[in-house]
Amino acid sequence: MDVDAVVLGTGLTESIAAAALSKAGFKVAHVDANPYYGGDDASLTLDELIEWADARSASSELDAASPYLSAQRARYTSLSRSGSVLPQSRQYSLSLAPAIIPSVGPLIDALIASGVSRYGGFKLLEKVAIYDGPGTVKAVPGGKEDVFKSKELSLLEKRRLMRFLIFAAGEFEGKKELEGKEQAPFVQFLRETFSLDGHSSEAIAYALAFCTSASDPTLPALLRIRQYLRSAGRYGPSPFLVGHYGGLGEIAQGFCRTSAVNGATYILGRRISSLDRVVASSEEVSPSHSGGKYKIELEEVPEQLACDLIVTSPNYLTPQLAQDAGGTGGERGHPIARCIAIIDRPVCFLSGQQPTEEVAESSLDEDVAQDPVDTPPAEPAATNVVDTALLVFPPSSISAGSTTVAANVLITGEGSMSAPRDKWVLYVSLPLLEETTQTAEELLRPYLNATLTLASPPPDSPAPVQPLFTLCYIEHPPTPHSPTPHTDNSPTVLVTPPCTSLIAEVADSATIHAESAFWKAVQALKASGRRPRRVVDDAEVEEEAEVGDIDALWPPLDAVDEPDEDW
Repeated sequence: MDVDAVVLGTGLTESIAAAALSKAGFKVAHVDANPYYGGDDASLTLDELIEWADARSASSELDAASPYLSAQRARYTSLSRSGSVLPQSRQYSLSLAPAIIPSVGPLIDALIASGVSRYGGFKLLEKVAIYDGPGTVKAVPGGKEDVFKSKELSLLEKRRLMRFLIFAAGEFEGKKELEGKEQAPFVQFLRETFSLDGHSSEAIAYALAFCTSASDPTLPALLRIRQYLRSAGRYGPSPFLVGHYGGLGEIAQGFCRTSAVNGATYILGRRISSLDRVVASSEEVSPSHSGGKYKIELEEVPEQLACDLIVTSPNYLTPQLAQDAGGTGGERGHPIARCIAIIDRPVCFLSGQQPTEEVAESSLDEDVAQDPVDTPPAEPAATNVVDTALLVFPPSSISAGSTTVAANVLITGEGSMSAPRDKWVLYVSLPLLEETTQTAEELLRPYLNATLTLASPPPDSPAPVQPLFTLCYIEHPPTPHSPTPHTDNSPTVLVTPPCTSLIAEVADSATIHAESAFWKAVQALKASGRRPRRVVDDAEVEEEAEVGDIDALWPPLDAVDEPDEDW
């Protein structure tokens, strides 16, 4: 099978790039060694998650024959899980990349422009709170209304907070408050420039800007806060959305669906058995007539793939591919200790803020200024149970936790379609800025235990709530690829860069990387003599479009793409 490009990996970045290339008219084959969509961003059932963890927790004879599995074992270490298997295991959608999505940003724009928004649903994040001791939390002031309603802030502190929020929501570049302080530690900036006390500066830095540590620079933190403040009100009071069915994995599958509708070929659950670079003879007019620069054979797939361009996640980058690969850009991130826990008791936030309501699945395509989301009357203030929320642990907030790094816990329940009724999923994340000899479970158990103090125990049992299932592991970031001198200007292998680890930025980061990969792919295909095809009345015409005609990541949505019956 001759195609223009082969995309290796179905993570969110690769899936967006594949969908954009397919909609632009290029022939794409999308391959993943896993039997599911999403790659390292996948949403898995409980059975699939256990299988995923077991495959990465011990070496086997398959390692030598599977570079992908070897790369996965290097990326995911210190795995440990409880042995219990729960009923209704297929009703869980457990994310390998838990995230909250700003209502204004690159991913939401891409979902709307591509039409992928019709394939998924979202729920507003109900609350963001800071852990304030066993059984209690502090609400985070995310806007003027929150500041006015707060009973914990003095009048002076409210005025200072209001001054900062007005500053952060505006065009602060070039303002005297920021001049010369762009790289200053953000917590220090808040205290010195806006005279905020320790509690307020901590809440803003770790639960509004989602800083990792007190040394995070000021300008990036301010840019994040401005985006979040401007996101509030688009689909409801909260600035953040949580995707249904596990979030990013389901969204990645939506982009794959759009790619397939536009002609892409999908091959899942098949490892690469051979990948060879073909040296074109001097008599061949162009690579497009030679059957491609690369020949790829997949296990148990009789037909060989031929292409001129490979777009790959770092997981599939072999030494052979690295010779032709351009640079990924970006910097190497830090490892993250993660825990996925399932509980059967609700988590309660003792806060006066009211939960927001679920977003209608079609609302991403609507102009909310003209057609706001309807919300039912607010429930009584005594309702503190959260279905979808984020709990933040600033440094030194618990005795056995980190003194330098903030941790967070994303809570999702039935309302986000991620768990069956009366079950909740806790995603605990702790960035590791320094090397450690502790296991993932040792690092995360204090945060999990602290979160469980917020869970309501059964009426007939005063015993502390215990998780039904836990999986702990350390996720190591892929190393950014540096190109060899001869591939820097004309790479035929594009490696997608690693995304940020910030829970509120990872989705937009993947989208930005995907757009960059798309434009690089278009130029590489143009240099190879490949051109996008025109489709008229469901038939591919022989006359090919010029690459120069592609002037946007997503073409206009002239008609609704309908999925095939067998998708």
